Amino acid sequence: MAGTGAVTLQQLRHFVALADNGQVSRAAERCGISQPSMTASLQNLEAAVNARLLLRRRDGLSLSVAGERFLRHAQSVLHTLSEAVDDVRSPDGHVEGCVSIGVTDTITGYLLPALVAAVQKQFPAIQLNIVERERSEIERDLLAAAFDFIILLVSNVTRADHLACETLLASPRRLWTSIDHPLAAQDSVSLVDVAKHKYILLDMDEHVETVRRYWEHFAMEPKTVFRSKSIEGVRSLVAQGMGVTILSDLVFRGWSHDSGRIRRKLLSDPVPSMDVGLAMRPGDTLSPAAEAVTAYLRTSIRNLANPG
Repeated sequence: MAGTGAVTLQQLRHFVALADNGQVSRAAERCGISQPSMTASLQNLEAAVNARLLLRRRDGLSLSVAGERFLRHAQSVLHTLSEAVDDVRSPDGHVEGCVSIGVTDTITGYLLPALVAAVQKQFPAIQLNIVERERSEIERDLLAAAFDFIILLVSNVTRADHLACETLLASPRRLWTSIDHPLAAQDSVSLVDVAKHKYILLDMDEHVETVRRYWEHFAMEPKTVFRSKSIEGVRSLVAQGMGVTILSDLVFRGWSHDSGRIRRKLLSDPVPSMDVGLAMRPGDTLSPAAEAVTAYLRTSIRNLANPG
């Protein structure tokens, strides 16, 4: 496969969209183009980099080992471009004040560092006061006016009538396996297939309850052999072939801390996404500083979630 031209930003956007969605139709819809145009763009990208980035399967596309490596670079390029555009737009330095935010542990682990750095750069006169607690606690404190707003997994909220919730990012859940696991080689994987193999269960931010709900919907349960509050521990156990798991793209990394490699695959059964969003008091009017931060999050959350 010989290189045939320069890589374009549009090709990178299309590639990242495909990596996020796993299917050409979904990626094309997200990018606002036709499926043939998306397919042609991805083929031209592979030709330009002279590497097979995608593996074709009956249930969609997955990333090759080279594709996983290239994805990190593509996300980094797009993130850098977004930062450059933000940097030359009208500065928001005149907005000042203190913004109090409640977050859950998943937000702390996978969004908070990038969020704080980006907001401090964009709004140098805004002071952030951020507290991490369980979802039920930050919801209670929000209603008691202890926070301006909270950032959490809105897909975990069970009673939306007492909060004004807004989804900013829907992160699909996929199957994670080791590179040489039997399920990694299957063209299509269902929950019935997963139930035949050892399962590693993450016990973090109400994930156990989420897993229980969607497995019960299919009248099944996973063959759980280990349960851990450490996502790094889960990642390593999966990479070493000790079991499989189903987790969202937001927390996906292709490598474990002990240098193991992980493959992710779409499931043929519908599994709920992990939705990150904001919650506020119904009918509440935010301060100018809080309004500026929430407006920035609405346009920047995807880049913050995929820093490269």
